[in-house]
Amino acid sequence: MALQSFYQATPYICYDLISMKQLSALDTTFLNLETDTTPMHVGCVGIYDPSTIPGGSLDSSEFVKNFERKLAKLPVMRQRHVSAPMGIDYPYWISDPEFNLDYHIRHIALPKPGNWRQLCAQAARIHERPLDLKRAPWEVYVISGLDAIEGIPEGSFALVSKMHHALIDGVRGIQILAALHDLSPKMSVPKNLEPIIVDRLPSGIELLTRAALNMPGNLMAKARATTRHALPLLRNMAGILLSNEKMPRMAPKTRFNTKVTSHRVFDAVSFDLKEIKALRQLVPGSTINDVMVAIVSGAMRRYLTGKGEQPEKSLRAMLPMNVSAAGSGAQGNHISFMFPSIHTDIEGSVERLVAIKQENEAAKSRQEKHNGQMLMDSTHLLPTTLTHLVIDKAIKYNIANRMKPLFNTVITNVPGPQLPLYQAGAKMLAMFGAGICYDTVGLFHIIFSYNGNITISFTSCLDMMPDTEHYATCLKRAMAEMKKNLPTT
Repeated sequence: MALQSFYQATPYICYDLISMKQLSALDTTFLNLETDTTPMHVGCVGIYDPSTIPGGSLDSSEFVKNFERKLAKLPVMRQRHVSAPMGIDYPYWISDPEFNLDYHIRHIALPKPGNWRQLCAQAARIHERPLDLKRAPWEVYVISGLDAIEGIPEGSFALVSKMHHALIDGVRGIQILAALHDLSPKMSVPKNLEPIIVDRLPSGIELLTRAALNMPGNLMAKARATTRHALPLLRNMAGILLSNEKMPRMAPKTRFNTKVTSHRVFDAVSFDLKEIKALRQLVPGSTINDVMVAIVSGAMRRYLTGKGEQPEKSLRAMLPMNVSAAGSGAQGNHISFMFPSIHTDIEGSVERLVAIKQENEAAKSRQEKHNGQMLMDSTHLLPTTLTHLVIDKAIKYNIANRMKPLFNTVITNVPGPQLPLYQAGAKMLAMFGAGICYDTVGLFHIIFSYNGNITISFTSCLDMMPDTEHYATCLKRAMAEMKKNLPTT
């Protein structure tokens, strides 16, 4: 096997739990939110042109060998989690002693004709299946037979990957993406490889002992979170009630804000990054993110209006923000969130962009007051045994269909590299993201820029969005409406 031959020169060394690292409170929350209908992994769909490979076609064994070489520099992708008995402490990442690359990389082919709709359907089916959390929580599918996709050379292939959100956030995902690729068709070979460290599985007694030792630190973290955030929040709410002010608004309920099923849909659109940058001149001071949020807003307004379901009040979005220190290589999630209105109640595209720019600036200002750490800190307030229990009860009693949502959709912007990348010698032509759908939030947008293009991909529940092609058209028309307002040259 390729795996055995490669690691003859890179031996395994088994230490006594030397690489064991504890998950953060936020990472643990992502694990606890996992259910049969809401797998908590994120993913991506990359399309590659094999004509840049010597010989002009992809060799499956060479692909696996190249992936093995890259993996030697990414110990994070060998990790699986182990949980303390009864969930009394946060879980740990260990280097999996039973790691088998052949399980994680799989090869399939699209039937003829091999078009875009078939690729999206296959990506959705892959994405809707939960990961095996008793293994390293990621999988990569090599999909051949892309022979009838507009703008893509015949014989191209796709890589559909998924990785649990407990292991990575958007920034970490881009770092892994870069590490798995080369900057030219020539495949690089890592030098000075160190032995691969694997751990043994810890016993229940060892995990209980660690939990007892961690208890004072966990209690201090909860106390800090209470002092910083919970008590001020309660004081603010009490002040609102005593002064008869209006409580903060919840989002209006839409078809995307009920209980999700286990079935997913996926689609995406692509724009020229230069054209998106040009749209910023419509509203001086606006950002690329403002423009892309405005496009999503216009598309959701058009889609819901067409179904007679557009609420009078504006929809709200959750916008994740990276809060890790510059240059930090820390593992796991370092994110916070904004919850701005996306002003779907405004008909004019320019007026909507003005309002979105102002809303995003105000939301960023609120986040800066907390240094973006409120979410990271507040997850310490959740007992490790409580989150999963609450989710189970919410599903049992169908709470999602009884409550108003805090937000209607997720829009996350992940800036990618602006130069071509290569996998096993094949040039990456396009990259799209796949997000998480869960009860009350069944529509997830990922904005990704790469090599002069910027894409909006979306993941939804099949019952909520059975017509992905129509929504993709709504996104294109929303961009075209904004473009009409540019001054003619």
